[in-house]
Formats: sequence, structure tokens, C-alpha cells
Amino acid sequence: MTRTTLVVVPVYGDLESLLRCVDGLVEHLDTDRHRVLLVNDCGPDADTIERALLDRTAGLRGFRYERNDHNLGFVGTCNRAVTELDTGSGHDADEAVLLLNSDAVPTAGFLDAMLAVLDEDRTGVVTARSDNATIASIPYRLTNRGAARTEERTRAVWSAIAPLLPASQVLPVAMGFCFLTRRELVSEHGLFDEAFAPGYGEENDYCLRIAAHGWLAKIANHALVLHAGGKSFSGNRNALRAAHQRELERRWPFLPDAVAAYQRHGTTATERFADVLVPAGPAARLAVDLRHVADADALVRRIDAAFGDGFALEARLPSGTSAPDSWTVTSDEPDPDDLVTVQLLVDPSPADLVTANRRAAHWVLVDTGAADVPWSSAQYRAGSARVADLVQPFAEVVTPDELDSAREGVENSMLAPLDGTSAALERRWAAFLPLDLAAAQASAVSSSDEVTRLRRELDDLRASRSFRTGQAIAKVASRLPGRR
Repeated sequence: MTRTTLVVVPVYGDLESLLRCVDGLVEHLDTDRHRVLLVNDCGPDADTIERALLDRTAGLRGFRYERNDHNLGFVGTCNRAVTELDTGSGHDADEAVLLLNSDAVPTAGFLDAMLAVLDEDRTGVVTARSDNATIASIPYRLTNRGAARTEERTRAVWSAIAPLLPASQVLPVAMGFCFLTRRELVSEHGLFDEAFAPGYGEENDYCLRIAAHGWLAKIANHALVLHAGGKSFSGNRNALRAAHQRELERRWPFLPDAVAAYQRHGTTATERFADVLVPAGPAARLAVDLRHVADADALVRRIDAAFGDGFALEARLPSGTSAPDSWTVTSDEPDPDDLVTVQLLVDPSPADLVTANRRAAHWVLVDTGAADVPWSSAQYRAGSARVADLVQPFAEVVTPDELDSAREGVENSMLAPLDGTSAALERRWAAFLPLDLAAAQASAVSSSDEVTRLRRELDDLRASRSFRTGQAIAKVASRLPGRR
């Protein structure tokens, strides 16, 4: 289907970002099919911005400029643009509406890729990949802590992995910086709720309102729109964002859990490990946990001999075990969202695999011979004796004496063609997904059980004689002379 599109750009401030946005539209938008509506929302530099916009778009086909009589905010400006200033051609029921932040920069082919996803069955909203769009960012998880997600880095990573990703994925909600929807849905359900004026949260509310009628929000993996973030909005952003988030969760209590579930198992392995698959910067990180190993000192020496040169090693060690100065030693529990290039697993438990599956792109399994453990041991009860069978297809499996060969295998994997590495990661991701989901469910049930237990204990306390006696004494004491 060939849809025409109205592109609405609400304008407030930051002229430099705005002109980059306009230039991107001039370069990458087919104005024989689509049109652009720039709406000046009367910010502090409204006159200067007006002159610059009129100068930049003079004589350009498909560009239109309007100005609000007074400041309406982002929500009010979008609503006015779509429902008053440009209500569509009237006869084109298949028209799309793209709301684009003025600090967003389109790239080649972005709108065609987004429109193709909008044409998918029951798709109501589409957003693009970006460098600054929360869960739509590429790369989202970073391997180098403290590194910046720059435009250049995003372009490089997205160019490499986008061909390996599906055309679209279903999201709980779409990102508002680049927000494509169907004109028919705006006509039927309205656009943004003024309760979220002047901005923040309005796009989430829209997605969830139309979702109640069976419409999906999706991300177009083959569309890239860069986003400076925060430059097209004034005021106390943090306070406003927090207040509107509370209102969202009041209306849609399931939203935080839905977003967390998407981040855990709604993404592909390829996008999760994008920052590893397209390496840049310092040495690759390798993580190892030796807290349960009997002779950790000997294994530390072997690991350092095999991987100490060329890898940044991060270790969790038993008390009293020392490590080379070049290692980073920590006592913190491993964070599954703190990505590393390699995880070195030593006689791991199933729980270790769940964490490693989400944390590391490449695995080395060191079998110390401790698999033949007695039935009475904690390792046996945890199922560690069966782990090697699960890991075998996805890891370099070696004994402590074979760690040098493991390094060679890891380096070969890191240098392998990207499509093959991506496919191998997706197979591992699928194989361990049931284990990951079971762990997540067990954690949720455990948390729920703990809340239930605490509530029961509180109810028992309130029903107890001592609690009622204490309340009665407090009431009497409050009436004694001198008490207030």
C-alpha cells in the first residue's frame, strides 16, 4: 500500500537542531508523496526561528509553516496540527501521520521502512531506531561502562546489524520522538490527552488506548532517526516526567512490568549484543566467577596465562584469593544487563547460565571434573551435573589445562562473519529462553509470596491482643494532661 503522510514538526527552540531536522527532511523525504507541517509554538526565540525556517524552506515543495497564537506545548501543538491545521485530504482514508521532534534527524529510507511496518496487520503506531530513544536505541546495552552512545557509533552499529534484524517487533509502547500512526485512528480515538500537557507520557497513553481496541505498537528496525533528546522542550523536565509517569501507571498499572518483560525476553539476541557484535574501543571484557571453586588460585594463574594479555578481566573470587593487578576484582553480584564479550563459566549451575545467556556473547565452559558430585551436595541439587550437555553446542568446552585452546576458539568466534555469529546467538537465545522465563516466573512468584507473607503477618499483628492493648493505651495517653 502506498500511503501519503503528513509530517508534523512542533517547533519551540534550539534552532541548530531544528535546522538539522529540516535539512534531513529535505534530503530524505519524497515531497511528491508526503508533506511537512512546521508549527511554531511561540518559544522565547519565536521570531528568529520563524525567519530562519521561512528562509530555509522558501520555494520547497511540500513544506508548510504555521505559528500558534500563543504557546500550547507539545501536546497542544500536535493536536492542533493534526485536527485543525491539516485534517487530511478527505478522500485518502489510508493517510499516515508522523509526529517528529524538532531535534530528530531523519536518515535515508526512514519513512518507507516505517510505512511498510504500519501496513502490517493491526499495526497502529510505529517508531524508528535511534541513538537516543530508550529501548529503541542502538546499541541499547553497552559493554564499555561510561561510554557515550554517539551518533557515529549508532550509525555504525545500526548499519551492520539492521539487515540481520526482522523488519519489525512488537513494543509495549512506541517512542514519541518519531511517532507514526494512522489518520483513521486519530479520527476514531483522538490524538493526545491534554492531561499530559505540555508533554511526556502522551504517546504512551495513546498507544495503550488504541491497544485496548486491538492495535499494536511496533518498532521499524530498518528505519534510523537520530535524536538529540530534550532540546525541543523547556521547563522542569524531571518533575513533569515523574508526575506524568505516575498518571500513566495509575491508568495502566501493568505498564512498568510490560516494559521490563520486553527488555528481558522481547528483544532479539542480535540487538541485545549489538555493542559486542560490532566492537569498538578498549579491550574486550571477560568475566569469571570463581567463588565456588575449590582451588581458585591455580585457576586464576591458568586464566591469566591464557587471557590476561588482550582481554579486560573481571573476576569474583573466594575470600583470600588474589588476582593479578591488571584484573578488576569485585564482590558485586553479576548484573545481567552489564554486557561483556566473554563469560568464562566454571562448573556452572543452571542459574549461572541464565545470567550468562543475558550477559555474554561468547562462552567458555571450564570443566574441572567436579561434575561427579555426591547426591548430597548443593551442586547436584542445583542440577549442575547436567549443565555441560546444555552448554556444549554454544561454548568452548575445555579442562583447566586447555584454556589456551579456548582462547583461540573465542578469538575465531569474535572474528567470524557477523551473520553467522548473529545466527548462533539467536539459536542460543531460543534454547535458553524457557530456562530464563522459568527463572523470571519463579522470581516473580517468590516476590509475590513474600508480599503475601508480610501482609499476613501484619494482619495477624493487628488482630493480636497486644496490638489492640497498645492502641488503647495510646488513646488514653493522648488525653493525659500535658500531652498533645
